[in-house]
Amino acid sequence: MVRLLPWLALLLSQTQPSKPSPVPGLLLILSIIGAIIDWRYLRRGGTRPSKRDKIMFFSAVGAIVLLLVVLGMLGSSSEAVGGAIVDIAVLLFALWELGRWRMRRKYPLAGGTDDKL
Repeated sequence: MVRLLPWLALLLSQTQPSKPSPVPGLLLILSIIGAIIDWRYLRRGGTRPSKRDKIMFFSAVGAIVLLLVVLGMLGSSSEAVGGAIVDIAVLLFALWELGRWRMRRKYPLAGGTDDKL
């Protein structure tokens, strides 16, 4: 299977990188700040996520869970799959908050009281 999909070799390897990347941590911090700003935006009467947005988000979550289950069944190391789960969860959270940021810019609150980030 690895010969067919060479990018899976990263998850199938047993080695750990010597120094983890700071990018997931930075994404997580920015996403948490975005979530706080979005919470304040919603509390002040801002536009809520649409049903379509929620369906797309949970569809992406389901597809990623399915991919991780398949990788586990193919014999990927549990450490690699566990590391991938953390990185993917942070990425999904960041993408959701990016979409919410775009929504806040598209539909600002009346009176210009929306926080700038």
